Amino acid sequence: MSNVLIVVSTKDWEAARASLFTDDGCENAGVFLCGISRDSSETRLLVRRFLPVSTEHYNQRQEYHLEVSPRYYNHVIDECLKDKLTPVIIHSHPSHVEAWYSASDDFGESRLLPVLESLIPNSLPCSLVVTPTSVTGRRFVKKTFTALVGLKISGPSSAIIHFSPPDKTKLSPRHDRQIRAFGEEGQRLISRLKVGVIGLGGIGSIVTEQLARVGVRDFILVDDDRIEDSNVSRIFCSSPKDVGAEKVEVIGACIKELGVNRLKLIAKSAVSQNVLMALRNRDLLLSCVDNDRTRAILNRFAHQYLIPLIDHGTRLDGTSGHIRASAGRVSVVGSGMTCLRCSHHLNPERIRAESLPKSERRALAREGYIMGIDEPVPAVATLNTVVGGLGATAALNLFVGLTGGPQPLGQIFDARNGTVFVASPVHQPGCDVCDELMGVKALGDAQIVSAYN
Repeated sequence: MSNVLIVVSTKDWEAARASLFTDDGCENAGVFLCGISRDSSETRLLVRRFLPVSTEHYNQRQEYHLEVSPRYYNHVIDECLKDKLTPVIIHSHPSHVEAWYSASDDFGESRLLPVLESLIPNSLPCSLVVTPTSVTGRRFVKKTFTALVGLKISGPSSAIIHFSPPDKTKLSPRHDRQIRAFGEEGQRLISRLKVGVIGLGGIGSIVTEQLARVGVRDFILVDDDRIEDSNVSRIFCSSPKDVGAEKVEVIGACIKELGVNRLKLIAKSAVSQNVLMALRNRDLLLSCVDNDRTRAILNRFAHQYLIPLIDHGTRLDGTSGHIRASAGRVSVVGSGMTCLRCSHHLNPERIRAESLPKSERRALAREGYIMGIDEPVPAVATLNTVVGGLGATAALNLFVGLTGGPQPLGQIFDARNGTVFVASPVHQPGCDVCDELMGVKALGDAQIVSAYN
């Protein structure tokens, strides 16, 4: 079994803590119901919802001890079987500073966790114990408790909590000015982030280089295109000698020079299910694509795997030297954040047209049914740089509080007057992507994301 960690949205984590820490000072308990994401390097348990233990389901509940009725766990088992989820039991130690397991916890969990595993097929029951200031977790394998890797909180204020001893490796003086802002722990967190960038054009090349310079060391780069002569004016890290080369190769070679030491290059389209599966182990994704079909798939992926996604878009509306509009957008996508569909950042007709074979698109264009699908759109490096900078800043702000406040979930840059507006996300009830009950939140590998191979 690969390394196991828990991923939970900010909303669910805050709801769990509110239930686990009550004014009476007694212990409390509940269960996270989780989807599963498995790849060769790790297994993630993705929290879909939290089930607190109600008062009538406690047999005993004291400051240093609690016992939960079997009736509650019968309900947990029923919910897991119904929705093909796995349970993570969680309880509080409200009077402790550091999270640890008592002898009573060992006795109870060594019996409960194997029972849950035996009754819920393909599950991976685990546990967490939480204090007001810390958290730790484990699973029970072959009659032995094994520590989990950690806990990831996904949301406007994201966090990665490692259950192993803290990293105290010496930091490079190259990042001295940043450390003065983020602190040493913030810089170490940045150096451990696993980032995926989808689309390496004018914006994607910018955000990739910026994050590499800041200290991100682990990237997956995705783009199925090659550099053309017209790209050189906009793609950072490129030069005329790179015309004809794959974008992933050119950008990858550039960031390796900046100290990136874990790099995977995928010269394929991100609409492919196989490509998406390679992105499941990322802590952060940046969408820098120029089509709504890929955006729609990445929107679903971010919600289904609880991975924050920074989506970028630009608009330069002009012909023959007359510019009518110049703007950009940055959206933070994911559970409890933005849904690109509900917030009207996706055009269904455009997605339909982009999904057609090129020959059919050309025929519809000739007949006047669709306009501009395959036509190059105006683009200028300076506008891309502003939008890419907003996106890279948003990415860092999720984890290290770069701006000194919570990250806005939507930002619109109007270049005509140099103003950045904050845009609030919209969520439509019943959305099959972002709705808490009917959507794909935290389903992980239980559903495919894309029908494209």
